[in-house]
Amino acid sequence: QGYEELERQLKEVFKERSNILHQLLKTSKELQGIKVNLQSLKNDEASTKNDVQKLLELDQNQREEMKSLQETFQKQLNEAAEKAEKQQATINFLKTEMERKSKMIRDLQNENKSLKNKLLSGNKLCGIHAEESKKIQAQLKELRYGKKDLVFKAQQLTDLEQKLAVAKDELEKAALDKESQLKALKETVQLCLSSVLRNQPPTMDLIPSKPAEKLTSSNTKDSK
Repeated sequence: QGYEELERQLKEVFKERSNILHQLLKTSKELQGIKVNLQSLKNDEASTKNDVQKLLELDQNQREEMKSLQETFQKQLNEAAEKAEKQQATINFLKTEMERKSKMIRDLQNENKSLKNKLLSGNKLCGIHAEESKKIQAQLKELRYGKKDLVFKAQQLTDLEQKLAVAKDELEKAALDKESQLKALKETVQLCLSSVLRNQPPTMDLIPSKPAEKLTSSNTKDSK
């Protein structure tokens, strides 16, 4: 009985040992898996560190690029703002010029209307002046004819004076008596007057009669 009990205990011990060995083997396998996992984790950690380092370097490069881009963008913004200010100043100047030119156009339109009204008035006045000019030209034409007539009459008077001077010389040289002198004087005066009256137009009353009276009186005195 003692031997069987011992054998039984031994079997239990062996069984427990087998279980323990089995557990140890299982644990060893698990530990091996854990080691593999740890190695993998270590490798992953190293890879992750490399990736992180690369990411940090990439991030630094990106930061520098972003900084450069930000500076470039800020510079472009400043240039755009400066261009916008210049364009705004140009727009304001063009707006002022447009307003000034619009005012000039309105003034010119008003002046054009005024000139049109003046032109219409001037055309009317030109028509009136044209009629007056025609009348004045007709009057000038009449005056030219009257001037020619007066020149002709003046020439006749000059001829008459010459004839009277010749007659006076002849009377002085002839030394005739009173009746023959009066007769010769009458004939000379009648001859001159008849020649004047024969060529004289109806406007005879325009010539003053004083020179004839003076000539008559002077001839009378000379005859006396």
